[in-house]
Amino acid sequence: MKNVDVLIVGAGPAGLGAALSAHDFGLSVLVVDENPRAGGQIYRALQENPARGLGRILGADYLAGKPLLERFAASGVAHLPRARVWQIGHDNVAYLSALSPGPRPEPVKARFIVLATGAQERPFPLPGWTIPGAMTVGGAQILLKTAGLLPPDDTVLIGGGPLLYQFAWQIFQAGSRIQAIVDTRGPIASRPLFGHAISALRAPALLWRGMKLLAAPRRHGARRVRGAAAIRISGESRVDSVHYSLQGVEHTLETSAVLLHAGLMPEINFSSALGCAHFWNRQQHAWQAHCSIWRESSRPGLFIAGDAGGIAGAEAARLSGSIAALEIARQAGKIGAPERDERARPLFRRWRQQLAPRPFLDALYPPPPECFSPPDETIVCRCENVTAGEIRRAARLGASGPNQIKALTRAGMGPCQGRFCACVTAALAAQAAGLGLGEVAMPRGRFPLKPVTLEEIALSDADGLDV
Repeated sequence: MKNVDVLIVGAGPAGLGAALSAHDFGLSVLVVDENPRAGGQIYRALQENPARGLGRILGADYLAGKPLLERFAASGVAHLPRARVWQIGHDNVAYLSALSPGPRPEPVKARFIVLATGAQERPFPLPGWTIPGAMTVGGAQILLKTAGLLPPDDTVLIGGGPLLYQFAWQIFQAGSRIQAIVDTRGPIASRPLFGHAISALRAPALLWRGMKLLAAPRRHGARRVRGAAAIRISGESRVDSVHYSLQGVEHTLETSAVLLHAGLMPEINFSSALGCAHFWNRQQHAWQAHCSIWRESSRPGLFIAGDAGGIAGAEAARLSGSIAALEIARQAGKIGAPERDERARPLFRRWRQQLAPRPFLDALYPPPPECFSPPDETIVCRCENVTAGEIRRAARLGASGPNQIKALTRAGMGPCQGRFCACVTAALAAQAAGLGLGEVAMPRGRFPLKPVTLEEIALSDADGLDV
């Protein structure tokens, strides 16, 4: 078994920020990540893409990660790519599996653990969303970053949120086009939005960039529809059309590809499985782990940095990782509280500046209602092929939340362990009980979080493994 001071799960901005800061204090650090190179989703393949001509297409925010990645590469911090943590057991013992041929990684025992697992796309279960040719915007962006692949010119983007318009802008930068953006946002409550806008003025560059992204579709000849409802995707062996209602009138767009996006949620699977305290974030419509200002969770020694602890963006994620490392250094006896506080002041100042526009963005881009109340025939759990109607029936029988519904319907029992369906299942249970979404029990993650072989379990150190 390998022993380290700090184990960091995830090599995105938060993980790298925490790793570099902890390393600077002389702590032994191991960063474990499923990808072949550091960078996370936001800086995926950044080391290769400028030379491939994709830097200009992906934009300045993407290229801004280059100094961070260069510093990490030169730091000497231990980095285990193409590996995943599938369980964290007693005494902070983490069990790993390799995602490429080679020796099986040994378990790691850490004094401190930083979960920097980032965000995940909110599921958008529309009728027909499982037909070949329909995928998420995040998935399409991965194809662009890793392989330079662009969607067909007749693609329709559906949903809302900054990532939807950012990806459309990246397509236009590549000299390609899309057919339309079907935006699900309805009328916006102007008074609360105005109040948030005052705070957002602390980040004028971000607001200006957002205005450019919103103007890009019209400038590049793409149709933009606002307030679409009753959206469904049609096709037999693959997508052939999208249907939506606008002010009571149904419209149809013929297309060979549909990209869906309904915003981002914190990735809480580890913190949930570890029994950390969580709360319902009403602004971001998602569960979020309770953390101190130093990013320490309710489980001592377990820190949650970056979007895994609340959606805030790449630079805020990096800063939160550095803030977590300061408290880890204090608890490890490397610095005292006065030095920690002195070093933290400029980090907190910049972190709060990054957080300033977030309430405005959350109010401007709420998730579509269809996310939480799909029609009965719509598949919600793709792993087990469970429909919204089946989940509603289980809720009417008395299942009070996603954990009970799992037992009755198998929704959430597949390989993804509910990562892509539990929030919708919880919403349907809440509606059946006449409760708000934050009033039902949150989904409880169970180890192993990722598929793992029986051989790996058998060869694991049984003293620290919960089986």
